[in-house]
Amino acid sequence: MSQMQSVEKHLRGMILGLEIGPGERLTERWIECRFGASRTPVRAALLRLETEGLVCRDGRGWTVSPINLTELEQIAVYREAVEVAAVKLTCALEERSAVDVIEA
Repeated sequence: MSQMQSVEKHLRGMILGLEIGPGERLTERWIECRFGASRTPVRAALLRLETEGLVCRDGRGWTVSPINLTELEQIAVYREAVEVAAVKLTCALEERSAVDVIEA
């Protein structure tokens, strides 16, 4: 695993695990020290996380993106629709083993 991939993986985990909260500022120097990486892979990792919407540029630094409640609500609606459709399909196909799993 390259330095960039390692930094990206660890930062993503810290952001998604809320070890680094929404709105918190990130400095390249802090990331360099924290992960023992040089500036180029740190910047590359931040750019990749930016494309995922996890961080955003804040002037000269970086900030963890805020949580978008509207987007979370939409995801919950889509997830429920998919789960209901999966249950209906399973029941329609009368796969007893799958129904047993659902009931468990």
